Amino acid sequence: MAGTIVVLAAVFFHYYRGDFFMDSFNAPLDDWADGMATRIAAEPELAAAVARNHHVGVIVSSDEGTIAFAPGGEAIDPQLLMDHGAGFRQISAQGQHGQDFTFYLDRRQFAQTPYKMLAGLIALLLITVGFVYYVQLSQLKPLRWLRDGVDAVSKGDFSTRIPVVRMDEIGQVGRAFNNMTQRVDQMINDHDRLMADVSHELRSPMARIKVALELMPESKMRDEITRDVREMESLTTVLLERERVRNRTERLVAESVDMVPLLREVMDGITERPPGVVFQDLPDQLTVNADAALVSVLVHNLVDNAIKFSLPDSKAVVVSLRHDNNEVMLSIVDNGPGIPAQEAERVLEPFVKLDPARGHRKGYGLGLNLCQRIVAAHGGSILIKPRESRGTRVEVRLPAG
Repeated sequence: MAGTIVVLAAVFFHYYRGDFFMDSFNAPLDDWADGMATRIAAEPELAAAVARNHHVGVIVSSDEGTIAFAPGGEAIDPQLLMDHGAGFRQISAQGQHGQDFTFYLDRRQFAQTPYKMLAGLIALLLITVGFVYYVQLSQLKPLRWLRDGVDAVSKGDFSTRIPVVRMDEIGQVGRAFNNMTQRVDQMINDHDRLMADVSHELRSPMARIKVALELMPESKMRDEITRDVREMESLTTVLLERERVRNRTERLVAESVDMVPLLREVMDGITERPPGVVFQDLPDQLTVNADAALVSVLVHNLVDNAIKFSLPDSKAVVVSLRHDNNEVMLSIVDNGPGIPAQEAERVLEPFVKLDPARGHRKGYGLGLNLCQRIVAAHGGSILIKPRESRGTRVEVRLPAG
């Protein structure tokens, strides 16, 4: 906007700096000439001073004769001043005693005036634009901080806090946001610690129950209790693993990790389970900047999840790895019942289990949430993509090493 105004102003002064501009000074110059004529008529010796101080040529004609003064104030031949009048703007005035006054104003002074005005206008516009930009930054920066904070919270980072430097309504919103995230973060941490503590405390009574079961005679009830105890053991193991991962992500130590041998090592105990696992387009070497132990948990959970929810007629789970810009993409494709598109993001939340009618009867709704936490701690992303025919594609992106 400011640039457009500057261009228009430059064009205006370029085309109208001549007579159009000079004509705008006619009335003020005529008034000035009349005032000078009145003063000089009253005090003739002022003519030289006016010529010198205002840098104008002055010719005074009266019955007593004609005198002239150059713009510097020195007396000169009137004819000489009139012969060089082409370079001057002439303004005539009449004195109160009948004298005729002619003032010669140097046109070069007026020729420079439009450019001085243009330079002043540009300077004023630049100052105005700079001031507006500064005000805009100071006003909008807290809103950008708030926007970034909301984005971080939407990705599950409740430890986010935004700077609060103002005491107005926007500052109050920032403080309210920080208080909210602090309370939510504290609630989540308390919840996680409670689950971990309960899981840890349950291990001792479950161990005693298992010993008691061994002493019971074989029966249908014993088998049912044994299955329930195993399920409780599995759940407590998952909860403790979740707490262990949370503690490790808070003290993450990333290093260069070759994903290819890591994948083969993790798959060593899984590939025998039906429907099996196959590698596709696996490179010889591909490194990520990550915590090797956490990435192992990530890969194991994703592949285990794909196998767990496979159907009797499912094809083998396909695992692929490739480099994509500055990231490494791990892809795991299964041929199970699939995940509805509207549930693709919700399954990453803790304790979310889908409709059992679709075959989602296994698990506790913690595996994918655990994976999401690990990926987020590494600054990566995880995407659940339902396939058109059947099954699910999980894409994990981690920073390349």
